[in-house]
Parts: sequence; structure tokens; C-alpha cells
Amino acid sequence: MTPFAGANRSRFKGLRLIRTLSALCGWRSPVVGGDSTRMGIAQDLVLVSTDPSSGKICLSAMSGDTMIGGAFLLDLVAQGRLVLDGVGKKARVVVADRTPVDDPVLQAAFVRAQGKDRQKPQAIVGTLGKKGRKRVVEQLTAAGRLRSRGQKVLGIPVERVDVVDTAARESLLHGVRSVLVTGHPADGRTGPLIGLLLAGEQLGLVLDRSEVKRAKPRAKEVAEADWASEGVRQAIAATNAVLMTTVLAASVTTVSS
Repeated sequence: MTPFAGANRSRFKGLRLIRTLSALCGWRSPVVGGDSTRMGIAQDLVLVSTDPSSGKICLSAMSGDTMIGGAFLLDLVAQGRLVLDGVGKKARVVVADRTPVDDPVLQAAFVRAQGKDRQKPQAIVGTLGKKGRKRVVEQLTAAGRLRSRGQKVLGIPVERVDVVDTAARESLLHGVRSVLVTGHPADGRTGPLIGLLLAGEQLGLVLDRSEVKRAKPRAKEVAEADWASEGVRQAIAATNAVLMTTVLAASVTTVSS
């Protein structure tokens, strides 16, 4: 699945992503407090994006890393490790606390983000998300939540996995659907997930096709709530810029091929 239909629509999706992800930083990360049994936003995103029938992980290789980078940023901001100094074009991301986080994949991304002082938000989102999709899949596999099928097509390995932790995935799906379909309040786990899925045009991963159109207003309501400070909004806008660039590059490649 591709996150957007084409370059002509990407600017509008990008503006929505600014509002979506900026709001999400108001949620507390589900891994705050050292509860290593809880997954972070990136792990939740990959788990619900995995189709149990086909075994496909329905996050594109290109925009998937950017979405994972955004998820990592949400967790690091929520855990007080990163803050934003300044606003607008003068905004820079600063490391506020170098204390390691419990999640080893998130920690590896955090270490990469510590390489330079006062980084532009766009740069740090790309740094955090580098090979993020692959690393989160490997993490979930090592934790026994996913299992590789070891499939090959014409002798070439293809990425196909079984969902082992079906209870966790069903719980996430139930929570997200309860918010989107029946109007239950969002919480610190479903809110960020809904926002990322909305921003990436991936609501169809958790809803039936007939439900997506009706659920979008509710998803926007959840994603656009004013939960974050202006400074955090500026930091999260970086994910929008990187994703727009990714989408435009993918569209140009498709047209020219």
C-alpha cells in the first residue's frame, strides 16, 4: 500500500500531518516509567500494519521509515529526552536528557540523534527513522511477537511474517476501532496510533473499506486536539517535511519509470 495517491495531493496531506503529529506529542509514551513489557508507538504501528493472512507489513519501505522516525520522536519527546528550542525556521532540536531509555531500538535511534548539537527538526526525524521499519520488525521478531515465514519467490527471500502476539494486535485494533467507530475516548496508546495512520492514509489497515470515509472526521478530531505546546508543534512539523519529500520523490520515480 502507498500512503498517498500522488504528488498533487501530498501538500494537503502534509499540512494535515503537521496538525496530526504535533497534537500527538501531548500523549504520554506507553513505555514511560520503565515498563519494558509495553510497546512504544513504533512497535504498535508495525504490529497493526501487519496483515495476518498475507504476512505482509503494509508500511511502504520509503515512507515507513519516516513514520517510524515520527513515532520515535513522539516517544523521546514524551520521555523528556528531546525538546525544541526556538520556533519556525529557527527551531532546533536539543537533547535535554541523555539518560538512556529502556527500549534498545529507541535508544539506538536516540544515540544517533545525539551526534550534533541543535539539529534542524527535519534532520533529526530522518536520523531517528533510519532503517527504523526494518529494526522494529527485527525487534518484534526477536521478542516473539512476530515470526518470519522464511518465504521465497523465485528463490529470492521476501518479507512475510506471522503475528504471534495476536492478543496484543487484537487489543490494539479493538482500541482503535472503539475510538473511530463507536466514539470511545482516545488514550495514550490509541491516540498516537490513530494520528499516524490518518497522516499516512493508512486507516484502511484497521477499518473496513466502507468504514474509512465515515471514520475520517472522528480520526481528525482525535488527531487535531490541542494537546501540545507550540514548541512541540514546531518539532513535529519536521516529520511532515520529510514525508512530503519522500512522497514527491516516490511519485517522480513512478512517473519516470
